[in-house]
Amino acid sequence: MASRTGRLAAILLAFAGALALSAGQEGGAAKPLVRKDLLVFGKGEIAPPLRDIFRPKASGAGPAVFRPAGPSAKPAGPLAAAAPPSFDLNVSYIGSVKSGGRTIALVLRGGQTLSVKEGDEVGPGYKVISVTAESIVIQGPTGETRTFPRQGDRP
Repeated sequence: MASRTGRLAAILLAFAGALALSAGQEGGAAKPLVRKDLLVFGKGEIAPPLRDIFRPKASGAGPAVFRPAGPSAKPAGPLAAAAPPSFDLNVSYIGSVKSGGRTIALVLRGGQTLSVKEGDEVGPGYKVISVTAESIVIQGPTGETRTFPRQGDRP
C-alpha cells in the first residue's frame, strides 16, 4: 500500500508542478501583436517628414534644396526653336499580306501590331507612301521619307 500511496503522491506532485508551470508562463493576459498605444488615431497633425526618402541624402555641403514637382525647365533662347523635329518614328516592318490586289503591311510600333496600306497613317504626321514585300516607305511630318526593310528570317 505504501508503494501505491507513493505513486499517487508522485502523480499529484507532477500535476501540481505542471499547473504551476503553465500559470507562470501565462503571466496574466497575452501580449498583443500590435501596440495600439503607438498608433495615431486623430491625435492631431502629423509632422511632415524630415526628408524625401526617395531622394539620395545630401552631402555635407549644406542643407538639401527641395524643388516642388512640376514641368521640367526648357532652354530659353534660340536653342528651343532651332530645328524642326527630325524623323523619329520607330517601327519594325514584320511582313505583308496581299489582299484584293493590294499589299497590306504589318508593322510593329510601341509593342502593338498595326496593319496599314498605302495612304494610311502609322502615327500622327507619318504617312505610308509605298508597300512592297521587301520594304515599306513612310513619309514624316517634315516631308522626309524613310525606308524600313522587312525584319525576320523568312524569305
